[in-house]
Amino acid sequence: MSELKKIPPPCFSNISVVVLAGGQGKRVGARQKALLPHQGKPLLHWVLQCLPKKELPILLNVNSEDLAYKTYDLPLFPDEYQGFLGPLAGMQAAWKWVALDWIVFVPCDNPSLPIDLMERLIQGYSIDPAPLVVAYDGQRVQPLYLLMHRSMALNLKRALEKSHLSVSRWIQENPHTRVDFSDQPQAFQNINTLESS
Repeated sequence: MSELKKIPPPCFSNISVVVLAGGQGKRVGARQKALLPHQGKPLLHWVLQCLPKKELPILLNVNSEDLAYKTYDLPLFPDEYQGFLGPLAGMQAAWKWVALDWIVFVPCDNPSLPIDLMERLIQGYSIDPAPLVVAYDGQRVQPLYLLMHRSMALNLKRALEKSHLSVSRWIQENPHTRVDFSDQPQAFQNINTLESS
């Protein structure tokens, strides 16, 4: 926490956004989930549309060389660890690519993520400062909707080296603030099957 006192709190000028699209896509026939069609366009298109209309650095964590990703003209980076270790590995790799002190992570498979996600995470930090600020839908923590401070990078690396791969568990084990999104729990409905796209 002492690290947090040395830097400005999160705001739109010191946050990057990372879209986590580096999974194996086991539930969708090993296809790139971010590129699955939804209402005529890839899921990734809708995720990007939900982000604030500000000049924010946006990066994509991908473990594929699919040329379709290049059409978005955004920086692409892979996990550092081999073997598709899950979202925690994408979060860890992000800190090698991001220069700013804060990252908001979002999944690639939610075409209707909360429009005010970033604003509310920032506000949550202002009320209860912590290096991790995570969405809570009224019933459970939503670990892939997360504001993270750079000071957690080493902790992430250590977790992966111990094969500690659960994002939810990792968040619970570290200082964090939960932000209440119980007014819109439907905004956390990820698409996990080909049929639902």
